[in-house]
Order: sequence, then structure tokens, then C-alpha cells
Amino acid sequence: MILHLHFILVNSEFNKGLADDLYGGEESEDNIKHLWEDELQVSEPVKEFKIKNNAIYTLAGFFPDDKPFSFEIWDTTIVDCITEEGKAMQFAVSKKLLKKTEKVVDEKTNETHLFFYLRDGIPMENPMNGVYIVKAEFPKELKVKTQ
Repeated sequence: MILHLHFILVNSEFNKGLADDLYGGEESEDNIKHLWEDELQVSEPVKEFKIKNNAIYTLAGFFPDDKPFSFEIWDTTIVDCITEEGKAMQFAVSKKLLKKTEKVVDEKTNETHLFFYLRDGIPMENPMNGVYIVKAEFPKELKVKTQ
């Protein structure tokens, strides 16, 4: 199957009543429903995936000096994927960021779309594609210092 993940930042100032009254329920230039959307397609066909709620995501990698790091991020929703080639992949979103989720399956094209609607009032970090972490819970050791 082809798996798509959509991360959509919902505009909390979107006025549904205004959209209904003046624009047939649709958004307008001054009344935007979504501020942005990141769409990812898993790079290989997916054999299976699981969605885990209230999980611990391990953010791991290397510092610029090649020393490894590993930090646990609590209370996340994780999508665990196994590709047809056997590769494991993970995508994660802090639960506090989630407004709602949705799954749409198109059996004709063998595609599945997972939608993650994110709250716009909570600052977040996006350290890599498909990972969204509440800024207050992001490891301080990884924050880039600006001058």
C-alpha cells in the first residue's frame, strides 16, 4: 500500500459561521481554515502500519561533533510502519498538538491517507519530516542557539 501522512495546522480563528453565511461553507482569503499542510508519502510501499496512542517516542541522532543523543518524548501518537522491504519507519506527534485525526482508505488505488490536524496555539518543533513535538517538551540540548 502507498501511505500518505498529512500534517495540517488548523487556524483557530477560522469562523465557520462567516464561511457558511458568505462563502457556501468554504474558506475565503480573510477566513482561512488551515494555515499550512505538510504531506509526506512513505518512500517505499508499506506492508503494515500501527498507530500507537500515549506512546513514548525516542528522538535519536548525532550532535555536530558526532556524539550520539537519545531523548524520550512522552505522550505522543506514533505511526509505526514496516515497508514491503522490511524497513521500519516512525512518525510522531505530541498528543497536546492534536486537535483530531482521520484515516481515509482508497482501496481502488491501494492508498491510505492519515490526517493529523494540529492546534495552532501551541508552539512546536519539527526536528525532521513527520515529527512534531510541543516546544516546551523538546530537549533543551537540541535547541539551536541564535545570536
